Amino acid sequence: MTAPERSRLARERLSRELRRLRTEAKMTGTATARATGMSQSKLSKIENGMLLPSVTDVERLVAELAATRETRIELVELARSLHAEAETRRVVLHRGAHRHQQTISRVEARAATSRFFQVNLVPSLLQSEAYLRVVLGTMPPSEQEAAVGALRVRRARMDDLAKQFVFLLSESALRWRMGSADLMADQVEHLAAIQRRPNVRLGVVPWSADANVVALHGFHIYDERVVTVSVLTGNATITDPLDVREYLALFGRLERLAVRGEELQALLKRIAEDHRRIG
Repeated sequence: MTAPERSRLARERLSRELRRLRTEAKMTGTATARATGMSQSKLSKIENGMLLPSVTDVERLVAELAATRETRIELVELARSLHAEAETRRVVLHRGAHRHQQTISRVEARAATSRFFQVNLVPSLLQSEAYLRVVLGTMPPSEQEAAVGALRVRRARMDDLAKQFVFLLSESALRWRMGSADLMADQVEHLAAIQRRPNVRLGVVPWSADANVVALHGFHIYDERVVTVSVLTGNATITDPLDVREYLALFGRLERLAVRGEELQALLKRIAEDHRRIG
């Protein structure tokens, strides 16, 4: 049985037991709602499984409906565990580049291994200064300076050889023009240099790869705890263990498609030459 199925059955059981207690207590919905300080509509939604009651709601209901001590403890703990699971599965959206940089900086500070996959943009930790200025030019001026400061702190952590940084890029990320031909060629050459760091692993999924993998967007994974995804209006933080494992599995499939070593060096050289040739 999957986690979502277990959660659904647990919620159904909670609503069913609360409804049973009210029926056995011979109380109407109106009277029970009034006695516990909630609307009749809210109570109806709780009893029909349409609304997850708070722990306080359940405590008031089991007390008012004269449940046994064992039943009180069981249903309150059930409500508490359901809320803990719902909180775990929550996806938090952060708006603003500066706030996102601060959030990621805190996560990276604790992570032993950070993994990055990008489809059409070079990850910020790998951006050359010229490329970074172009990216920052898309942000409101008020956020640019703060974002640079937070990014500087993040980049400094790459000097800690106890931390591992694994980067995967699609070839399209290196061909997506974020500035002049020289800027892009310099950015590609910057990657060739930075991958020589002992705690950095870089791979590129070439256009020629028989991918057979759907990667709808870029994402970052920190250890096996947190995933972040950039969207148009902000940056989502995902902490649910099942979701994190899905992203880890996808990263593994993409990593097997990537080229490294001499093959990567040849690809980077070819991309840089293409940028300069096309102009």
